[in-house]
Amino acid sequence: MGMIEELRMAELLCTRLCHDLTGPIGAVNNGAEFLSEEGFNLQSQAVELIISSAFSAVTRLQFYRMAYGKVRDHGEASLSEKQKLAADFFTGSKITLDWPETHGDAVGVSISIKMSRLIYNLLLVASHALIRGGTISVRIGAAKNEQGEDSGKQVTVSAQGTGMKFDPEVERIFSGAFSVAELNPKNVQTYLTYRFVEDLGAGIVWSTDSEKLVMQVTQR
Repeated sequence: MGMIEELRMAELLCTRLCHDLTGPIGAVNNGAEFLSEEGFNLQSQAVELIISSAFSAVTRLQFYRMAYGKVRDHGEASLSEKQKLAADFFTGSKITLDWPETHGDAVGVSISIKMSRLIYNLLLVASHALIRGGTISVRIGAAKNEQGEDSGKQVTVSAQGTGMKFDPEVERIFSGAFSVAELNPKNVQTYLTYRFVEDLGAGIVWSTDSEKLVMQVTQR
Protein backbone atom coordinates (compact mmCIF):
# COMPACT_ATOMS: atom_id res chain seq x y z
CA MET A 1 0.00 0.00 0.00
CA GLY A 2 1.43 3.38 -1.04
CA MET A 3 1.54 6.58 1.00
CA ILE A 4 -1.54 8.07 -0.71
CA GLU A 5 -3.58 4.91 -0.02
CA GLU A 6 -2.41 4.84 3.62
CA LEU A 7 -3.38 8.49 4.02
CA ARG A 8 -6.82 7.83 2.58
CA MET A 9 -7.44 4.93 4.99
CA ALA A 10 -6.23 7.05 7.94
CA GLU A 11 -8.58 9.87 6.94
CA LEU A 12 -11.56 7.53 6.73
CA LEU A 13 -10.76 5.91 10.09
CA CYS A 14 -10.47 9.35 11.72
CA THR A 15 -13.86 10.26 10.27
CA ARG A 16 -15.38 7.13 11.77
CA LEU A 17 -13.69 7.63 15.15
CA CYS A 18 -14.87 11.23 15.42
CA HIS A 19 -18.41 10.15 14.58
CA ASP A 20 -18.42 7.41 17.25
CA LEU A 21 -16.94 9.66 19.95
CA THR A 22 -19.11 12.72 19.31
CA GLY A 23 -22.11 11.27 21.14
CA PRO A 24 -20.64 10.51 24.60
CA ILE A 25 -18.34 13.55 24.62
CA GLY A 26 -21.22 15.81 23.57
CA ALA A 27 -23.35 14.37 26.37
CA VAL A 28 -20.64 15.21 28.94
CA ASN A 29 -20.63 18.78 27.64
CA ASN A 30 -24.43 18.98 27.83
CA GLY A 31 -24.41 17.78 31.43
CA ALA A 32 -21.80 20.38 32.37
CA GLU A 33 -23.86 23.13 30.71
CA PHE A 34 -26.96 22.07 32.63
CA LEU A 35 -25.06 22.35 35.93
CA SER A 36 -23.91 25.86 35.07
CA GLU A 37 -27.43 27.12 34.36
CA GLU A 38 -28.95 29.31 37.06
CA GLY A 39 -32.00 27.82 38.68
CA PHE A 40 -31.36 24.33 37.29
CA ASN A 41 -32.80 21.91 39.85
CA LEU A 42 -31.92 18.53 38.37
CA GLN A 43 -28.29 18.40 39.47
CA SER A 44 -28.33 14.69 40.30
CA GLN A 45 -29.59 13.80 36.82
CA ALA A 46 -26.95 16.03 35.21
CA VAL A 47 -24.18 14.46 37.29
CA GLU A 48 -25.45 10.98 36.36
CA LEU A 49 -25.39 11.96 32.68
CA ILE A 50 -21.82 13.25 32.99
CA ILE A 51 -20.59 10.13 34.81
CA SER A 52 -22.19 7.63 32.39
CA SER A 53 -21.14 9.58 29.31
CA ALA A 54 -17.57 10.02 30.56
CA PHE A 55 -17.37 6.27 31.21
CA SER A 56 -18.58 5.60 27.68
CA ALA A 57 -16.07 8.04 26.17
CA VAL A 58 -13.13 6.62 28.15
CA THR A 59 -13.95 2.97 27.38
CA ARG A 60 -14.41 3.79 23.69
CA LEU A 61 -11.03 5.51 23.58
CA GLN A 62 -9.37 2.56 25.34
CA PHE A 63 -11.05 0.10 23.00
CA TYR A 64 -10.07 2.04 19.87
CA ARG A 65 -6.51 2.37 21.14
CA MET A 66 -6.31 -1.42 21.34
CA ALA A 67 -8.05 -1.91 17.99
CA TYR A 68 -6.10 0.67 16.00
CA GLY A 69 -3.03 1.63 18.02
CA LYS A 70 0.50 0.37 17.62
CA VAL A 71 1.06 -2.88 19.50
CA ARG A 72 4.08 -5.07 20.13
CA ASP A 73 4.80 -7.60 17.43
CA HIS A 74 5.48 -10.34 19.96
CA GLY A 75 4.02 -11.55 23.22
CA GLU A 76 0.76 -12.96 24.51
CA ALA A 77 -2.36 -10.96 25.30
CA SER A 78 -4.20 -11.06 28.62
CA LEU A 79 -7.60 -12.33 27.50
CA SER A 80 -9.25 -11.45 30.81
CA GLU A 81 -8.29 -7.80 30.28
CA LYS A 82 -9.47 -7.91 26.67
CA GLN A 83 -12.78 -9.48 27.70
CA LYS A 84 -13.43 -6.79 30.32
CA LEU A 85 -12.63 -3.89 28.01
CA ALA A 86 -14.83 -5.35 25.28
CA ALA A 87 -17.67 -5.84 27.78
CA ASP A 88 -17.29 -2.22 28.96
CA PHE A 89 -17.34 -1.03 25.35
CA PHE A 90 -20.80 -2.52 24.79
CA THR A 91 -22.20 -1.47 28.19
CA GLY A 92 -25.38 0.56 27.75
CA SER A 93 -25.77 -0.43 24.09
CA LYS A 94 -28.32 -2.71 22.44
CA ILE A 95 -25.62 -5.34 21.95
CA THR A 96 -24.91 -8.19 24.36
CA LEU A 97 -21.39 -9.61 24.35
CA ASP A 98 -21.12 -13.38 24.77
CA TRP A 99 -17.44 -14.02 25.53
CA PRO A 100 -17.32 -16.71 28.23
CA GLU A 101 -14.44 -17.49 30.56
CA THR A 102 -14.13 -20.88 28.87
CA HIS A 103 -12.64 -18.97 25.93
CA GLY A 104 -10.21 -16.90 27.97
CA ASP A 105 -7.29 -17.14 30.36
CA ALA A 106 -9.22 -19.33 32.79
CA VAL A 107 -8.69 -22.45 30.68
CA GLY A 108 -5.24 -21.65 29.34
CA VAL A 109 -6.24 -20.33 25.92
CA SER A 110 -3.53 -18.01 24.66
CA ILE A 111 -3.32 -15.70 21.67
CA SER A 112 -0.83 -13.10 20.49
CA ILE A 113 -1.27 -9.39 21.13
CA LYS A 114 -1.70 -8.84 17.39
CA MET A 115 -4.46 -11.47 17.28
CA SER A 116 -6.24 -9.70 20.14
CA ARG A 117 -6.20 -6.51 18.06
CA LEU A 118 -7.79 -8.44 15.21
CA ILE A 119 -10.53 -9.70 17.57
CA TYR A 120 -11.40 -6.11 18.48
CA ASN A 121 -11.68 -5.22 14.80
CA LEU A 122 -13.88 -8.25 14.18
CA LEU A 123 -16.08 -7.06 17.07
CA LEU A 124 -16.44 -3.68 15.36
CA VAL A 125 -17.40 -5.29 12.03
CA ALA A 126 -19.97 -7.42 13.84
CA SER A 127 -21.39 -4.48 15.83
CA HIS A 128 -21.86 -2.36 12.70
CA ALA A 129 -24.09 -5.11 11.29
CA LEU A 130 -26.36 -5.11 14.37
CA ILE A 131 -28.20 -1.87 13.67
CA ARG A 132 -31.13 -2.97 15.90
CA GLY A 133 -29.01 -4.69 18.50
CA GLY A 134 -28.41 -8.35 19.17
CA THR A 135 -25.67 -10.66 20.43
CA ILE A 136 -22.00 -10.91 19.50
CA SER A 137 -20.23 -14.14 20.39
CA VAL A 138 -16.48 -14.71 20.69
CA ARG A 139 -14.99 -18.20 20.66
CA ILE A 140 -11.25 -18.90 20.79
CA GLY A 141 -9.61 -22.28 20.45
CA ALA A 142 -7.19 -24.48 18.58
CA ALA A 143 -7.44 -25.08 14.85
CA LYS A 144 -7.47 -28.75 13.87
CA ASN A 145 -5.82 -30.46 10.92
CA GLU A 146 -7.27 -33.38 8.95
CA GLN A 147 -5.99 -35.81 11.58
CA GLY A 148 -7.77 -33.90 14.34
CA GLU A 149 -4.53 -32.58 15.81
CA ASP A 150 -3.98 -29.01 17.02
CA SER A 151 -2.43 -26.99 14.20
CA GLY A 152 -2.81 -23.35 15.16
CA LYS A 153 -5.26 -20.82 16.59
CA GLN A 154 -8.85 -20.25 15.58
CA VAL A 155 -11.05 -17.28 16.48
CA THR A 156 -14.75 -17.12 15.64
CA VAL A 157 -16.76 -13.91 16.03
CA SER A 158 -20.45 -14.07 15.19
CA ALA A 159 -23.26 -11.53 15.28
CA GLN A 160 -26.93 -12.44 15.55
CA GLY A 161 -29.97 -10.16 15.57
CA THR A 162 -32.99 -9.01 13.59
CA GLY A 163 -32.76 -6.60 10.69
CA MET A 164 -29.03 -6.99 10.27
CA LYS A 165 -27.25 -4.78 7.75
CA PHE A 166 -24.04 -5.94 6.10
CA ASP A 167 -21.39 -4.04 4.20
CA PRO A 168 -22.33 -4.77 0.57
CA GLU A 169 -18.63 -5.17 -0.23
CA VAL A 170 -17.84 -7.60 2.60
CA GLU A 171 -17.48 -10.59 0.28
CA ARG A 172 -15.10 -8.81 -2.07
CA ILE A 173 -13.10 -7.29 0.80
CA PHE A 174 -12.59 -10.59 2.64
CA SER A 175 -11.69 -12.34 -0.61
CA GLY A 176 -9.03 -9.73 -1.38
CA ALA A 177 -10.77 -8.45 -4.53
CA PHE A 178 -11.04 -4.85 -3.38
CA SER A 179 -9.06 -1.69 -4.09
CA VAL A 180 -8.22 1.20 -1.78
CA ALA A 181 -9.87 3.59 -4.26
CA GLU A 182 -13.24 2.05 -3.33
CA LEU A 183 -12.89 2.81 0.40
CA ASN A 184 -15.45 4.95 2.21
CA PRO A 185 -16.35 5.55 5.90
CA LYS A 186 -18.76 2.60 5.84
CA ASN A 187 -16.46 -0.11 4.48
CA VAL A 188 -13.07 1.03 5.82
CA GLN A 189 -13.49 -0.99 9.05
CA THR A 190 -14.02 -4.24 7.14
CA TYR A 191 -11.06 -3.47 4.88
CA LEU A 192 -8.75 -2.72 7.82
CA THR A 193 -9.83 -5.95 9.49
CA TYR A 194 -8.89 -7.90 6.37
CA ARG A 195 -5.48 -6.19 6.30
CA PHE A 196 -4.88 -7.31 9.91
CA VAL A 197 -5.78 -10.87 8.87
CA GLU A 198 -3.18 -10.63 6.11
CA ASP A 199 -0.59 -9.20 8.50
CA LEU A 200 -1.01 -12.24 10.74
CA GLY A 201 -0.58 -14.61 7.82
CA ALA A 202 -4.00 -16.00 8.68
CA GLY A 203 -7.07 -16.88 6.64
CA ILE A 204 -10.68 -15.80 7.10
CA VAL A 205 -13.93 -17.49 6.13
CA TRP A 206 -17.39 -16.02 6.67
CA SER A 207 -21.06 -16.73 6.18
CA THR A 208 -24.14 -14.53 6.31
CA ASP A 209 -27.88 -14.81 6.29
CA SER A 210 -30.72 -12.44 7.20
CA GLU A 211 -30.05 -12.69 10.95
CA LYS A 212 -26.48 -13.91 11.40
CA LEU A 213 -22.90 -13.09 10.42
CA VAL A 214 -20.09 -15.51 11.22
CA MET A 215 -16.39 -14.69 10.75
CA GLN A 216 -13.76 -17.32 11.47
CA VAL A 217 -10.02 -16.60 11.42
CA THR A 218 -7.48 -19.42 11.39
CA GLN A 219 -3.77 -18.91 11.97
CA ARG A 220 -1.62 -21.97 11.29
